[in-house]
Amino acid sequence: MKAHIKEIGGIADPEKGLESAIAAKDSVGGIVECVVDGLPIGLGEPFFDSIESNIAHAVFAIPAIKGVEFGAGFAAAKMKGVEHNDAIVDMSGKTATNNAGGVVGGITNGNQLVFRVAVKPTSSTPKDQQTLNITTGEVGTFSVKGRHDLCIALRVPVVLEAVTAMVLADFFLLEQHRGKIWK
Repeated sequence: MKAHIKEIGGIADPEKGLESAIAAKDSVGGIVECVVDGLPIGLGEPFFDSIESNIAHAVFAIPAIKGVEFGAGFAAAKMKGVEHNDAIVDMSGKTATNNAGGVVGGITNGNQLVFRVAVKPTSSTPKDQQTLNITTGEVGTFSVKGRHDLCIALRVPVVLEAVTAMVLADFFLLEQHRGKIWK
């Protein structure tokens, strides 16, 4: 399993994305991708306990996460069915593409599990902002002084890996439990 930064502030080169935010004296968000190799076919359930729903539930518990997409994600909304479908090319279940991100019907299909999360920019920024002053009852200008994170997304990969590992460990334990019941 490996999580890595895909982009910072809409820029594929994280260093350039950070430089842009520094130049603007502002904070910036990012996209972090997680890829898991070697999952067996059959983890997950087709509805409430799908791989996607459990990962999404855990991922949204990470502060600053504002979105999650699996495989082709939001780009799938622009595709035709024939473009998005992952054609099976051999008896092992290998597919020509991985638009589903390794999950079909909530269940792992043996392909790489691939998903991305959107990380918001931190609200603490030295740039002047307008907000309500609850003491005076009026809108005023403020800025955050001192040290603050320029980009929360820089901290997310290791947390995303840990959260994903916990979810997958639960599924592996469930599969072991089921095997004992059905024997």
